[in-house]
Amino acid sequence: MRVVMTLGFSPEWFGKRWSRIAGTVLAAFVLSVSATSSPAAQQTEGLFEPRELIELLAGGGLILYVRHAATDHSQSDQDISDLSKCELQRNLSRQGKNDARTMRATIEKYKIPIGTVLTSPYCRAIDTASIAFGRYTVVHDLRATFFTSSAETEAINRRLRMLLAETPIDGTNTVLVGHTANLSDVTYVWPKPEGVVHVFRPLGSSGFEHLGRVTPEDWRKLLSEKEE
Repeated sequence: MRVVMTLGFSPEWFGKRWSRIAGTVLAAFVLSVSATSSPAAQQTEGLFEPRELIELLAGGGLILYVRHAATDHSQSDQDISDLSKCELQRNLSRQGKNDARTMRATIEKYKIPIGTVLTSPYCRAIDTASIAFGRYTVVHDLRATFFTSSAETEAINRRLRMLLAETPIDGTNTVLVGHTANLSDVTYVWPKPEGVVHVFRPLGSSGFEHLGRVTPEDWRKLLSEKEE
């Protein structure tokens, strides 16, 4: 199932290759569907397979939404009033750091061009961006919405819709490193497990299209295939 979003809505789009010509009829249809759909449902029907996504990413022009890599769940977010204090947050586990390194190695092996890298200010997101991409810019509006007010959450969601619809620098892909609830609220795509990457095609004023996902296990398999 492919998901297409407009900047003002969060509908789901049925079918793998719907024509944009059906815009008005399609919009009315998907809005009625999204009203009864659960954001927790992991849709895979009609999406591109990981190997196909790699080929698309090699050409640039797409958005990678990266949920931060695997974390140490013996830790918890104790105080988020100062997100520079990593000792008061849930941080990456050893596995998470290894998964981020594998992602980076695979991206480099397949020569996937990465342009802008934006990340949530949480330490686990920053560390994921740093390890996987080597550089990043912190964007406050990519922070988790677990403890934000309704007004803050609305503003955060609005910014994410804009970022998912924004065309990357020519020949590159844009990376957004964030959290579960943010993507779920805006796209009805539930990013599981930790470290999963969901790929979107930006459509400018028309919103964006969900193309598929690459899990940490997929990155390992793709890297192994490339090294054989």
